[in-house]
Amino acid sequence: MNHPALVGCLLLVPLAACSSSTAGGPNDTGGAGASGQGGGASGSSASSAGSAASGVPTTAGSGPSGNSGSGGSAGATGSGGGSAGTGGSPGEGCATNIELPTLAELKANPKMPDPFTFLDGSKVTSKADWACRRKEISLLAEEFIYGKNPGKPESIEATYSGGSLSITVTNGGKTIEFSVTIRAASGGGGGPTPAIFSIGASAPAGVATIDYGRVGERLAKSTGSQGRRAPSGLFYDLYPDYKSTGSLMAWAWGASRVIDALEMTTGHNIDTTKLSALGCSRNGKEAGIIGLFDERIALVAAQSPGSGLASGWRPAEAEKSAGANVQTASQIYGEENWMGDAFESFGNSNVNKLPIDQHEVLALAWPRPLIIMEGTNDGWNCPKCVYTTMKYTQMIYEALGSKDHLGFPHPPHGHCAQAGTFATEYYSAFVNRFLKGESVSTEDLFTDSFTFDAGKWQDGEIPTLD
Repeated sequence: MNHPALVGCLLLVPLAACSSSTAGGPNDTGGAGASGQGGGASGSSASSAGSAASGVPTTAGSGPSGNSGSGGSAGATGSGGGSAGTGGSPGEGCATNIELPTLAELKANPKMPDPFTFLDGSKVTSKADWACRRKEISLLAEEFIYGKNPGKPESIEATYSGGSLSITVTNGGKTIEFSVTIRAASGGGGGPTPAIFSIGASAPAGVATIDYGRVGERLAKSTGSQGRRAPSGLFYDLYPDYKSTGSLMAWAWGASRVIDALEMTTGHNIDTTKLSALGCSRNGKEAGIIGLFDERIALVAAQSPGSGLASGWRPAEAEKSAGANVQTASQIYGEENWMGDAFESFGNSNVNKLPIDQHEVLALAWPRPLIIMEGTNDGWNCPKCVYTTMKYTQMIYEALGSKDHLGFPHPPHGHCAQAGTFATEYYSAFVNRFLKGESVSTEDLFTDSFTFDAGKWQDGEIPTLD
């Protein structure tokens, strides 16, 4: 049984007349098929590239993520509007057709896979190489862990009025509608302010709130940790061929559409270059996946997410085999609809066949800052597993020259109990520096709560990348 979900409040209202945008802009996640043809996380969607073995259409994208282009502005009430612009992508120089291994071709590896080795066996030797490797990791995460993200739909319409952002999405002759409530930043001043997607979390002073919790539930319904069931919700109504996509990725897709809508409208006073997401437990998993799979999220953050985000699959299986009561791949797959259908194949000892592990998934955040808040007394989240994963992620950030962009408070607290600990100070430093633009140090905000067993888990050398 997982920790109870902490669901934030959100007002859902009918849509009024909307301004429209043509799809195809930046910052969407392109799906990757078993044949390996696909785009990267948050890359701009391009032409169809055939069908995956799972029956999900594949699309070719431009790379791990595109920088946001500017859309046509709408009036404060949403009249007018225009198409989202196109932007560059860190993965633009990478191969567009990446050959992913099939399930049958995966080989067991008891160590956490080397993040600096490409699928073809060549090595990452530069930061430019890492952009391409990150694209591979994103595709692998969609293919084998979370399920595929369909990317930007054919059309999006949005209006903002009176604290409500209303969105209409159309694709393949189907249309869905949803709204999010936006609460202005406390003490935010006159100019545009940063904002967080709140999934049951409170925004810091000076940061606006995008209430997303109940919207996520409409897009992909939770089972309340009562077991895996047939997926349902607006996302699956719009994309019936994506039933194999887990709810975490469906929620991330929805958050991307909210960002599209923010870029299309005015009056909300949100700086769309200073966005983050935050939640705890199940909501922490959601917040983290939202951040990892859309480059427009400036700060990737999560509280007590544990398995599914910050706890390595291989270390968790090892801890369970040693007698610990922790969440593992097989348990999380059966508990909820969070993970994609393909993840079922990696329960128990088969977890060693996963071509990636969570240290690589977390590194999708780079070059953006990442902070994961956990506790050493949170047994179900497997503190040693989380530490091992975060330490390996820290080595990736250090190799890329951004060690101070990774935060990991790990005080002796239980689940979702960051308040009153130095986790609050760590998080405030990251918000103040990366969302508010203050001159605040985030150096050495990483808790070495255990000892990293490099001989057991590290697969390959850590390079220094130029």
